[in-house]
Amino acid sequence: MKAPVTFRPSELYRMGLALLADEQADARDRMAHGRKGRKVSGPSEVRDRIGARFGISGRQVDKIGHVCRAAVADPARFGPLLEEMDRTGKINGPYTKLLRLQDEARVLSLVPVQGRFRTLVFDPPWAEDNISDAAGHDYALMPFTDILAMPVRDWAEDDAHLYLWVTNNTILLAPQLLDAWGFEHKTVLTWTKPDIGFGRYFRNSTEHVIFATRGTLRTRPPARSTRTDHDWPVGANSEKPDAFYDLVRACSYPPFGEGFQRTPRPDFVNLYQPAPLPALQAAE
Repeated sequence: MKAPVTFRPSELYRMGLALLADEQADARDRMAHGRKGRKVSGPSEVRDRIGARFGISGRQVDKIGHVCRAAVADPARFGPLLEEMDRTGKINGPYTKLLRLQDEARVLSLVPVQGRFRTLVFDPPWAEDNISDAAGHDYALMPFTDILAMPVRDWAEDDAHLYLWVTNNTILLAPQLLDAWGFEHKTVLTWTKPDIGFGRYFRNSTEHVIFATRGTLRTRPPARSTRTDHDWPVGANSEKPDAFYDLVRACSYPPFGEGFQRTPRPDFVNLYQPAPLPALQAAE
């Protein structure tokens, strides 16, 4: 019995492109000669057929394509990811690293805004060691020293509230941040998720918010009847529930500032904005 033929991920991608090109050429030939033919496959249909033929999903084929195209466009930066994918046969890890590297270019263009806020919300892009590359975050991560150095003292009013998101893996780093930023720990809010999440040691199903204060600012009256455990729904990777922001609005005070904002909210100022273009470039 012959052993099954295996292909490197980049070879699967090239076969998919060749199949699509052949079908498009055949369709053009039939149209040129006035003959009818079967409907030409679109890219998504081709990827699903290629994936089914080799035992992977069409989504995996799509991820392979992203890595291959990035490696062609920028070999120095993304070529090692293609080499890793072909060497190991693993797709998710290199693809996640690709998205993270691409997001770093966006992050490098951001600068802190000016202003002071009575309530601050931070969901830092922690560089955790509790999840694998394949299951990791697809956005740029931030070393703890950089998180520690954020200008939170400059953003916070003398009397202010802080909501700091932490994971089970990073919760013990919070006291260092509070000390550096000039806040005092008060309590912890816990988000209990309905589905099991990522984790190397145990699978995470909870996430936490450290609530801290600066000065003498108390919470608003609705906080007196607000629980510290919440069964909020789960959205996309690292997306925080709308109900959390409703809690902040009800229990704390505007103006609200949010670092690492993923979903724009009119009443929460994004604390990191793209740097303004130089005058000559902006005029072009």
